[in-house]
Amino acid sequence: MEEDSSGGGAIVKNADMMRHRTASGSSAAAAAQDQELSADEANNNNDAHNKRSSSPHSMDMTTPTTTRNMSLLFSPRGKSVASMSFALAIHLGGYECSRAAVMALFTSDGLGFGKSKKDKSQESELSALPMAVGCVSPFAVALVWFYGKTLSHGGPSYALRTHTLIVAASQIVVGWILRMFEQCLDAVEDDEDYDNGVCSLRSVDNVKTMSQVLLFTLFVFQSAYVQLLYAQHWAFISSVLTAEEGSRLFAPIAGLGSIGSTLAAGSVSILVERSGLIGLMYMAGISYIFSALLANMAFSTAKSNGFEPSSMSKSEKIEEPQPQSTSSTSSDGKGAYAPINSGSKDSPSSPSTNATIPCLKKNNIFQQAYSLFNRVPVLGALFVEVIISQCLSSLVNYIYLYKLKVAITDDSLRAGWSGKFYAWINGVSGIFQFFIIPLLLKHCEAHRIWLFMPSLMMICTLYQFGTYKTSELFGASASFFCIKTMEYSLRGAANEMLYVSLDYESRYLGKKVITLIAGKFGKSVMAVALAVSVVYYGDNDNLMWYLLATATIFTCLWMFSSVRLHSLIDASSKR
Repeated sequence: MEEDSSGGGAIVKNADMMRHRTASGSSAAAAAQDQELSADEANNNNDAHNKRSSSPHSMDMTTPTTTRNMSLLFSPRGKSVASMSFALAIHLGGYECSRAAVMALFTSDGLGFGKSKKDKSQESELSALPMAVGCVSPFAVALVWFYGKTLSHGGPSYALRTHTLIVAASQIVVGWILRMFEQCLDAVEDDEDYDNGVCSLRSVDNVKTMSQVLLFTLFVFQSAYVQLLYAQHWAFISSVLTAEEGSRLFAPIAGLGSIGSTLAAGSVSILVERSGLIGLMYMAGISYIFSALLANMAFSTAKSNGFEPSSMSKSEKIEEPQPQSTSSTSSDGKGAYAPINSGSKDSPSSPSTNATIPCLKKNNIFQQAYSLFNRVPVLGALFVEVIISQCLSSLVNYIYLYKLKVAITDDSLRAGWSGKFYAWINGVSGIFQFFIIPLLLKHCEAHRIWLFMPSLMMICTLYQFGTYKTSELFGASASFFCIKTMEYSLRGAANEMLYVSLDYESRYLGKKVITLIAGKFGKSVMAVALAVSVVYYGDNDNLMWYLLATATIFTCLWMFSSVRLHSLIDASSKR
């Protein structure tokens, strides 16, 4: 999983899967337009907005930016946003600890899917890793349904608090059970007959099977949950702040999350030395509890001051087309109806007073997507590009983990090395977000990013393929570092800059289809293919050659799909 939400330095993504919007610093205005509201919800949000606008902390646009930021910081809204921002940072930090511990245990020779302690020549069971990655997507779909039920039952505050505590409990309870299994295995003194030994929990083989089932389940569980909870933190922040405030504050808030991830990942090696891998899981659980407390504090502040987001607890409703007037739209774009794109060829992004909400209930989502992609070819090209890039990302991820397991056999050392590695990824992603991307966009058009990403990956893949017998971990680490850093920074910026130029239906339906179907489908397909390949080839040298050859082919396919996407964007921008 080292999936897209794992890095706190990522450009903030749209969270359409939970039927409400988030935003990034580069597209706050577009995110404001993406919010769907029923009539009652719209009135509630208008009242909340009017209260914010008339508060003594409100500032007009002529007020210096520093003064406006300080005024907001000491207001109730600023305090609630600060609480949720720290909750987000602590949540991401806890996930870094959990990821390092669970991945090291998952690939370990003792409790996990590594080789037998008795027979070191026995092949490992690392085919379970791509299978676990492939299970994340269907589990995430079920998780979205379950989260929707809790939203309907108790609202956004109840849902976020409940699910964060569920994740915290899973870390602590599974850690306690694994500790018991570990002590049981350590009690087996006859190393000559280790696999046939008997401990307090019956045979060693049974204990290892139970621990593998637990680790497999926990891996899938936390990989799916981190994306969902990350989106909910941002949903609250983007609902409380106005579009103008978001354009100033989203980047620093994302940077705070990046700092939390970087510090936690960089501390993994020290924490593992003092408390072990299971102790690291306990720390992750405690971090989630603190995150839940801060998030609850943010909601309490919002509720007591009358600006709690009311639409977040509602299920998304798509109505028959109704003519809407822009007269009810507030100055910050967060009124009853955000400006809806008219779809005019002459003015593809300008609001229309007679714009209508597309009726999306008549066909299933696949028919809707097919019709949309025919109308907007850029989205169809992006759909293909995302599938190919996510297939490559999943493949590069597995190659990196495979090489890491071979190079560093000690579980604790491997977890510490991985933690430091992710600290670098998060740190570099933050530098890209704050400095490099804004500078890049000043001197070249955003769609040039689509050509840069596969070009850089081509260099890394070809180097790794040419030196895979001698470079050991370096080549795999360099490829994985590049693709994850680009996912956390460049891809987010490129996606948002593309979506902001499209019409309402493209941003509403297109983004949902591409995020939930294309991205997950690419990872799942590659995960299944990897599982079959590992079972078929085993741990021999031919496996790595075939994996790297496949990575090279997918990099070329990514380049071709990116060139096509770039040409379509370039052609549409010249009309």
